[in-house]
Amino acid sequence: MKYKKKLFLTAAAGGILSIVCLVSSLDSFRPIQVLNRPESGAGDREQKLQVELEGRKYPFSFSLLEMPMDEREIQKRLAETVRFLEETFLKDNTDIQYIVSDVCMPSVFPGTQITIQWYLDSWDYVKPDGAVENACLEEPVPVWVQAVVELQGQTQIWEKEIRVCPPTLPDKAQKFQMLEYKINSAQEQSEIQKIELPRTVFGQSVTWYPEADLRWIWMLMLTASTVCAVIIGHHKEEERRRQQREQSMQMDYPEIVSRLSLYMGAGISTRKAWERIVESYEEKGTGNRKPREAYEEMRTALYEMRSGVAEGIAYERFGARCRLLPYLKLGTLLSQNLRKGTRNLAGLLQEESREALENRKALAKKMGEECESKLLFPMIMMLLTILVMVMYPAIISFQM
Repeated sequence: MKYKKKLFLTAAAGGILSIVCLVSSLDSFRPIQVLNRPESGAGDREQKLQVELEGRKYPFSFSLLEMPMDEREIQKRLAETVRFLEETFLKDNTDIQYIVSDVCMPSVFPGTQITIQWYLDSWDYVKPDGAVENACLEEPVPVWVQAVVELQGQTQIWEKEIRVCPPTLPDKAQKFQMLEYKINSAQEQSEIQKIELPRTVFGQSVTWYPEADLRWIWMLMLTASTVCAVIIGHHKEEERRRQQREQSMQMDYPEIVSRLSLYMGAGISTRKAWERIVESYEEKGTGNRKPREAYEEMRTALYEMRSGVAEGIAYERFGARCRLLPYLKLGTLLSQNLRKGTRNLAGLLQEESREALENRKALAKKMGEECESKLLFPMIMMLLTILVMVMYPAIISFQM
């Protein structure tokens, strides 16, 4: 009952939490067009959405800027950006006059909300993403580059000579870059609390969705895993109890057969011998000890006989409940003795007792071997500890 209750409560709790997570994630299936910007001083917020392009949804993230700062702070940040812009632009190149690998032309300066607009007098040798096309060049080609650094309506200009290339048909990365630029441009208006997300990019319509909330799926998987763990644990516990029960009954079998043989050899009937064994077990009592399963089954068989069940049937039921071959054999032997009569039953029980004793010795030997195997790892750890204690002083003496 406790197991079923535990299993039901686990499944119910997990199912309720999964439903709650599913309900809270329903907003991610409804299109949105407006976002609330953080208040001034609250800091920028990393915004994660889904954008639908050409019928497919892609994850999209950008920084949602806080409300604007004062003019002096804006000019200070613009000056710092211009001072480090050349280093950012060079990327892996070493000299502004010798560009041989890709350059970096971000639309937003890394780690800030400062937008950068790039203007070049030629787009033949460098792509807008900074990739340099110099495979067909025979000599250096100067290209004048201008970057307009802008933050909340205020700008500064950075000018140098570089290589740039014209844009081709926009790929997904270029579309994302354009969307990011449009969002940042929309945030330039400091007096607007809400911004409108772009509806098109390079002539294609854009649909925005909140970031997919998959917590309900994870919660459902966690619930299923927990339920499976509870079921597996219950089955393992039942298997352990079954093994302990069988082991206990195997250990008690020689004593039961020996006592039956002793009583019946003294001329006592089978039922009287059975009653004396059960009464002896009840007189001793279990106290704080665990009940002995074989004697409990014998007591059950005695109660059945007292309630009107035929003695032979009670013995057979006893063997069936024990579910072990020796007990099945004992129950069948006693039942046949009542129906057909068996000569020298006491002698047969004595022989069975000797065989059961040998089996008990083999079982005890097997249990001892299992204990030895369980003690192997602790013994290895103790050996390693002793080796370290013995060898450490010798190694220290050699170093000295």
